[in-house]
Amino acid sequence: MRPNTVVVTVALVGLFFLSLALGYVAGEVFLRPEARTPAPAATLLPPPPAVAPTPAPVVPRPTRASSPSPAPATEPRPVTPPAPPSTAPPPARRPSPRPTVTAAAPERPPAPGTGLYRVQAGAFLRRENAEERAAQLRAAGFDAYILRAENLYKVQVGAFTDRANAERLAERLRAVGYEIIIVRQ
Repeated sequence: MRPNTVVVTVALVGLFFLSLALGYVAGEVFLRPEARTPAPAATLLPPPPAVAPTPAPVVPRPTRASSPSPAPATEPRPVTPPAPPSTAPPPARRPSPRPTVTAAAPERPPAPGTGLYRVQAGAFLRRENAEERAAQLRAAGFDAYILRAENLYKVQVGAFTDRANAERLAERLRAVGYEIIIVRQ
């Protein structure tokens, strides 16, 4: 290699890394307006609607006798028509009884920004993932709800004025395998 080509190569490599660094800084400054604006308050999302499965109507099917031999002579019984199908759906079967939650869980998720301690069981970018985690917690007997904050869906359980109550609930959730943090909002 000639000395001039070495100098040109070093200069081009230096310019490449300089432009790479400038591009990164420009992207951080100009393309991320959320870094300059204050975060919006968390908004509460409604729980997904519960849809009960519709049972299929039971239709009795006539059966055929296995042999065509005549039946013995007996007094004929009166034929009773089948009972009309009930319009009320049968009671939903539960796979197993849910454990009772001893912590006082509110009927509706509390409003954000109230200074309460909340037990957070996950924060997700996709709503589907948050709904799945909330469904798992509900199946385990916990009153889980989803809060939307900035670009995250936060799955939380309970809202307590006392941190000790939040710690007790957090320990119960850790005992069943969830990674938990306690947040104050």
